[in-house]
Amino acid sequence: MTPLKFYLLTDTHYFEESLGAEGKAYEEYMKTEAFYLKESSTINKVVFNKLKDDTATELIIIPGDLSKDGEYESHKSLIKELNALKAAGKKIFVLTAGHDYNEFGKGYKNDEIVKVRGTTLDELYDLYYEFGYKNALSVDKETLSYIAEIAENTRLLALNCDSKSETKGTIDERLLKWAKEQLDKAKEDKAYTIAMCHYPIIPSVPVFDLVGDAHVKNWREIATFLADNGVELVLTGHMHIQSINEFVTEKGNKLIDICTSTTVGTPGKYRKIEISEAGEMNVKSIPVCDFPLPEGFISAEEFFDWRFDYSVKNKINKILEGGSGVVKILKKIGGKVLNSIKLGTLARILFIRIDKSLKKKKLIDFAGEIGTAIFKGDQPYTKGTPEYNAVFKALKRFNFILKKVEPKLSKNGVNVDLTDMILNTIGNNKGYSDDERIIFL
Repeated sequence: MTPLKFYLLTDTHYFEESLGAEGKAYEEYMKTEAFYLKESSTINKVVFNKLKDDTATELIIIPGDLSKDGEYESHKSLIKELNALKAAGKKIFVLTAGHDYNEFGKGYKNDEIVKVRGTTLDELYDLYYEFGYKNALSVDKETLSYIAEIAENTRLLALNCDSKSETKGTIDERLLKWAKEQLDKAKEDKAYTIAMCHYPIIPSVPVFDLVGDAHVKNWREIATFLADNGVELVLTGHMHIQSINEFVTEKGNKLIDICTSTTVGTPGKYRKIEISEAGEMNVKSIPVCDFPLPEGFISAEEFFDWRFDYSVKNKINKILEGGSGVVKILKKIGGKVLNSIKLGTLARILFIRIDKSLKKKKLIDFAGEIGTAIFKGDQPYTKGTPEYNAVFKALKRFNFILKKVEPKLSKNGVNVDLTDMILNTIGNNKGYSDDERIIFL
């Protein structure tokens, strides 16, 4: 195997600030936005400068959602930064995704939302020609997928599952046929192939298996196709989460999915991956840091976590707004309960005992902490922790409901165990880290 080292960053959601990021409409939008908009260009520039500093690593891979929402000027500004990286000696391979094309973009000026020029799907090929397509051995123009040689005898299969609004998250039979031809050719040429895809191939955490937009459609079929055709490693994004997962096919072939967070929100990390000649892969995660922080924040991590927690709580409360009649009354009561009830009170209602360290914590704060931990990876709420025990006891109390729901969620011969799914989502029980890992390919 040819030694390989590269940086992996994704979901840059680059926004050209001159399009407008101020006023009442902007502030209202940001109440439920989990990642930063106005600050995104500054944050990404800091990351790019860090990559320039590493003169020994020339390869950079970015699996999609390059712009905020397909604003043409955001693409132009990002491409200017990518060209600066290229001038510094970097080889850059990108994949476009759903946030990269849109009929109209949005800016926020004078307290209003203003329309700005968007980007069509067809324009993306020319815009990012220098960053993958130019050096491609083959391009599937319909989806903007491609395969390119990124090092001697090493190829990158870029599978675009997010190229049409009506088929987002889909790798269909036609694209699989094209991919099979490329993988067969790579085998003939004795080239080792890794893949990238915007959506995770393997659900990042067990509960995400039940969320259709959290992974590619028919993910087990796609994972089997890749692994059985010689692909051991796929680099993904989309979910803004740090995770490393494995899938083994019936033939015994393994696929490793390394999903990486956005650069502009919790947990705000990118990765450096090195593969030795012997096939030892060393995965390291690097936190985004050193950009100017607003007053009151002492670290990028705190800044990112605040935005995530704030947006999640506002989204929940927004769901509990509106309606009419009885529905409106019930939503209002639900909102008050969710925002005020403490875990100790809830435990008494459910007739369960929880650790005293949790009793004064509000339910909504507890939910926010668990949510943040899931996206950071290496979820700490494993067996024996007060949080795990509290969730386990609550699930046990509702076991009779879960057992009625599980058969409806079980599909294609895969049985769903909601208790196991939830407990293995709030706690990392895989036996290895989602951030730092050595894997033998």
